[in-house]
Amino acid sequence: MYTSSNSLKPLLESRFTGNRWSYFWGELLSNSGYFLILKSLSTIIHKSWLEYLTNPTEYFLIVAMLIQAWVLSRPKSNRFWGNLVGVGLYTIMDFPIDGLEYFKEPIHLVFLIFSFLIATLQGLRFHSKLKADWLFFPLESITRTLMIIAFYVVVEISTDSDRLYWQTFLNFLQSKTHSFLTLSMILIGLLLGLQAFQLSQQRNQLQQTARLLGNMAEWGMGSYMVARALNNPEALAFQQCDRTILFMDIRGFTQWCEQTKPDIAAQVLNHYYQTVEPESSRYHPLKVTLAGDEIMAVYATPQQGIKAAQAMQAAAINVLNPYGLGAGCSIHCGEVIEGLFGGKDVRTYTVIGDVVNTGKRLEGITPAGEITISDAICQALNHQLNVQRREPIFVKGKVEPLIAWRLN
Repeated sequence: MYTSSNSLKPLLESRFTGNRWSYFWGELLSNSGYFLILKSLSTIIHKSWLEYLTNPTEYFLIVAMLIQAWVLSRPKSNRFWGNLVGVGLYTIMDFPIDGLEYFKEPIHLVFLIFSFLIATLQGLRFHSKLKADWLFFPLESITRTLMIIAFYVVVEISTDSDRLYWQTFLNFLQSKTHSFLTLSMILIGLLLGLQAFQLSQQRNQLQQTARLLGNMAEWGMGSYMVARALNNPEALAFQQCDRTILFMDIRGFTQWCEQTKPDIAAQVLNHYYQTVEPESSRYHPLKVTLAGDEIMAVYATPQQGIKAAQAMQAAAINVLNPYGLGAGCSIHCGEVIEGLFGGKDVRTYTVIGDVVNTGKRLEGITPAGEITISDAICQALNHQLNVQRREPIFVKGKVEPLIAWRLN
């Protein structure tokens, strides 16, 4: 199965950062689920499991926070408005039941206040021009730990809801044990926030390193083999398969280089590669190899090889003609051995076999500006190409001459 460079990038990204479901669970467990857990615990502790399970508003809350987590798990979600989805939906669903009493419930006020605080901090961290993650991570973490204290206070005043909330909080802090608990939670939140900031920095550095290594691996082995290595490392073993091999080589390039300044020769060759290689990539090669003035491309089907050869030859003519040069191109298909070849420290994906050798020999007899296709290609495409038969080609090591065609 072929994987193009365009489809490889999302695959690499998913390995670096996870897929949509991992984003969802990560968001639910690290952010949106906090209030859901604390609210549920406060209801169960203050009332009972039975009242919790039979209260429809509790299910409203579960649905609202799951939707918020789903919204925030999108790659380009707005963190400010996304963090207000849960409280907004819960208010819309619960207000028709409780009426104005909804806003008199301490637990609802805690929900509104802390949702807005988290939304503001994450909005600033993700969407503002302020580059102060070192500040926003600890503040978010402290806010979440203070939410625990807020729920603790709510549970305590739930039997006396006529108290002033601010006075209740002041009374709460007058207790040494409560002061210790509050300060401890703030310090723990600070430490957890600093740790989250450090982990975020390390994760960003690892992702940048992984992307760089992924690009280097793709340049060296091609997107096809990198994708195979990621999806199934066991598939890297040698295997027999049908492939289409394309060769293109500049005619007389070595002699031309001897008569040309090295910097000019390098510029021409690099321009040639920059122009021709993208044309080969348009048709999804499994691997493109550049060696000297030769391009070798491996394709999954003869159709891809034919289209690529025509596009590459047209590009090569535009680049090489002004210098009196041209490239010969050949296409052959058949069974090859495919896999990673090399030693202990250096290995690369390539294909070997008689099909490769024959394809190279067909390229060697092809004049500049032309494309030679093998009889195997013609048969694979049911002779539906505009071709002209070449003279039989006698190759060392083969008893029968090669039948080849010139692609018009």
